[in-house]
Amino acid sequence: MKDQRGSVTVIAVVMLLFLMIIAVAWLPMLTTEKTAAASDYREQQAWYAAEAGYKRAVAALENKNNDWGWITKDADIQTSNFLHLGLDRGKVDQEKIWYAVGIMKDALDLSGTSEDNVAYQITSVGSCQGIRKVIRKVYTLGDNGESGGGGSGGEETLDLPGLVQAGGTVTVKNSNNTILGDIYGSDKEDQSGDKHFNNGNNWQGNYTGTLKTKLPDNIFDKSFYKDIKTLDVLPVNNNEPFILGEKEQIYIDWPIGFYKDEWNQGKKWEYQIRGGQGSVLFINCPKNNNSIDLTNSIIGPSSGEPLTLVFNGDVIIRTPLQGNIRIFVKGSVKLDSSNSGNPTSSEELLMVMANGDIDMARPWGLASGKRYAFLSSNANVVLENSCNNFCGQIQAQGDVTIWSSVIEYSNKVLKSAGFTVPKGMN
Repeated sequence: MKDQRGSVTVIAVVMLLFLMIIAVAWLPMLTTEKTAAASDYREQQAWYAAEAGYKRAVAALENKNNDWGWITKDADIQTSNFLHLGLDRGKVDQEKIWYAVGIMKDALDLSGTSEDNVAYQITSVGSCQGIRKVIRKVYTLGDNGESGGGGSGGEETLDLPGLVQAGGTVTVKNSNNTILGDIYGSDKEDQSGDKHFNNGNNWQGNYTGTLKTKLPDNIFDKSFYKDIKTLDVLPVNNNEPFILGEKEQIYIDWPIGFYKDEWNQGKKWEYQIRGGQGSVLFINCPKNNNSIDLTNSIIGPSSGEPLTLVFNGDVIIRTPLQGNIRIFVKGSVKLDSSNSGNPTSSEELLMVMANGDIDMARPWGLASGKRYAFLSSNANVVLENSCNNFCGQIQAQGDVTIWSSVIEYSNKVLKSAGFTVPKGMN
């Protein structure tokens, strides 16, 4: 009996040890789940705060208010200066849930009584314990706040803190790189010999927010664009520009009509594209993994809502890009360096979002003090050697590789009206 009682004791001790091991193994998982749940809660509360601010602005405009002492100047929103809200410096984001709203008319902060049939740019910033969300829309009295967003509807803004946000490894390859801005990623590798990460000036570690990089399938469905027109033949000759009017939406099955390029098997677009504010050109790309090749210039509006190009396949862009342009790609996109073009206005903004890889192989940045870009990939982003003077922001679900000689932070694109992203991204 004594031996049996001893065996029971040993078994009990072993079971207790086993349960302790399981408990210790579960602790990190429980901590991670708790952190993720807390982060999701803060993000949701920040969205609610931003929506509350936006709805307050719409209500005030509809009521024809003339007291705008509660709104925030656009310059303060751009610089994240919210001290006028009564929040202590250094404690702005610690505990409180708050919103700040800016309303602009004709590029000026709103004053006086609101008017019918006038477009107002509303920017609402919501914050909860350090996480901020932004809603930016163009609202016209009488349209229930659904205007804006490039004319396609169902869009929201992104607010990213750093120069690079990556779910994978950020690699710097070229020597003598100038990197000005914060870099976030799951891992880092510096092959340049310039110790960009070792000195701690750029590397911020893992990105703690949620990367939204996957474009939803609905924006690559023609039925998503309620006012879109289908063209069977291009109404231009080779030496004429293809022009889209303001807010105009056009769908093209490529190759189109008799303008098929026989030498390139219908994959080359040889026409200049010009788009008015808020216009959309949807090109159904060649099948069988063939990419369409754009070889003539693309010119968006010099100000205001951009021209939006939508490709439901892969695309190669060899042509100059000028003005304000958004590009949504279901596959991969390469911006070739063969013909970058020169800026045509005091400021040019480019947004490129792809579910595949982005290969940026052209100059685009502050060489002339006029260009800003935002790149977003659900896969990987590469800035080639030829992509000197990149100025803007990058996010990628995968890896980011930097060959570029100069890469500098600017949130100009994501802060500009019309450069919204489709809702439903994850």
